[in-house]
Amino acid sequence: MKLETLSFQEILSHTPDVFEAVVVAGHRARQINSRRAAERVDFTEEYPEEDYLPVDTVDEEEYVAEEKSSVLAMEDFLENRLEWRYVDPESENADEES
Repeated sequence: MKLETLSFQEILSHTPDVFEAVVVAGHRARQINSRRAAERVDFTEEYPEEDYLPVDTVDEEEYVAEEKSSVLAMEDFLENRLEWRYVDPESENADEES
């Protein structure tokens, strides 16, 4: 695995706020983790809820070989594959009340 330092100038060329970049990349990393977790679940078998104990059986070698979600998220960010928008909290509350 190759490690390299990210340039702040490169990050700031995509957004004027480094904290915004961190939030956007963090959301993308969580999406990647959620997708990976969903891929590990076997939906072909049905279990009664009271008997179901989620056990995460992850092959350690496969996990170590997987590209880390934070690295993938930053690559997506730096290659302009992500879109984001600002949501007004007041308009969100108005939508919920309707």
